[in-house]
Amino acid sequence: MDDLRETLKDEAAPKAALASLIVFHALTSKELQTMLTTDLRDGRLFLQDRTVLLANEVRTRLEKYRGYRTNRWPRTANPHLFISQKTTACGTGRVSHVWINDTLGMPTRRLREDRLLNEAEATGGDPRRICDLFGLSVGAALRYTSTVDQPGIVEYRLRNSGPRPSPRADDIG
Repeated sequence: MDDLRETLKDEAAPKAALASLIVFHALTSKELQTMLTTDLRDGRLFLQDRTVLLANEVRTRLEKYRGYRTNRWPRTANPHLFISQKTTACGTGRVSHVWINDTLGMPTRRLREDRLLNEAEATGGDPRRICDLFGLSVGAALRYTSTVDQPGIVEYRLRNSGPRPSPRADDIG
């Protein structure tokens, strides 16, 4: 969790923008790779299969990144939001998943899965909410929501969340 907080606070504009899109909206590496500058409009991100209302924290980091991008590559013709020295030198290509992971300092999947698991827990295991928020199929949403109230996870949360709640009557045996 400390790695995650540090990633979001990072002053490097590309890292902060990438991390915020994953942490708040659980975007995939492919969505990040294929995102175009024109996909961001009116505080929303228009993806192929859904429209995402961007969190204020994400908007702030994206604005900072867009300023960085414009200053670093003022004449680029690359339509992709995330670009690197290699993709601009080569024309209009997109960044690789390796570039994204290297920029983040950790795998995109790790941040995404943490976000999905966190939302599953916060909603009490509501697969419909996971589907609606993140564009997952029902099967994929169930994979995350099935972790809610698993004995090992409940025990871990209890151990790490401070004082233990008093036992329920049906737990005494």
